Amino acid sequence: MAKGTAGAPGNVPQTQRLTREIIARTALDMADTMGITNVSMRKLASELGVTAMALYRYYDSMDDIQAAAVALAFTEVDTNSIPGERWDDTMRRTMSSIRDMYLNHAAADLLDIEGAGDSPAMQAHTERIYSLHEAQNIPADILRKAWRIVDAYLGGFLKGELLEIKNEHRHPQGSPEAEWRQTAAGAYSEETFHDGIDIIVAGIRTMAAPDPCEWHTPMA
Repeated sequence: MAKGTAGAPGNVPQTQRLTREIIARTALDMADTMGITNVSMRKLASELGVTAMALYRYYDSMDDIQAAAVALAFTEVDTNSIPGERWDDTMRRTMSSIRDMYLNHAAADLLDIEGAGDSPAMQAHTERIYSLHEAQNIPADILRKAWRIVDAYLGGFLKGELLEIKNEHRHPQGSPEAEWRQTAAGAYSEETFHDGIDIIVAGIRTMAAPDPCEWHTPMA
């Protein structure tokens, strides 16, 4: 999988009317090359071919634009409802899709944006995934515990994996600091990620016992 190669900045044609989505998309494209925290109003305005003041007609601050860019990236996450899908397959699918999105935007450092999860767009995204499991009739207390565990796991694993990607560039194989990194190689891999999901699923089954955990998305 290509990491951190999602899109590339390019000036918006002057004939194209400026919109909130165009601004957020351009900010995300720029973030993919320079990191989201390095995208400023001045740089973004220059890329769009407008003045910085023009952006304030659409967003109150750069923080709002950064949050919108993160929310836009999350539209790439698979939150579709699949009739008959088992709860654990839904969990694996959505968690894997979130990881894929972050890897696709690895250079953007989207996890560096504090408070992005509080934006209306991100809350709507969270609600979509939560609703998938609610529709599967997972008991409310089990779902709350599972959600917290999954959120903590994704946050920790992705931060470590994205940091490792950065370090691969800073400490190439053969450098004096690379030997211990080889020992830890595989700590943040596709296999390890799915092993972690399997452990979470097993833990949920244990918490829910003696419930047989036959939860699934209703057939259409």
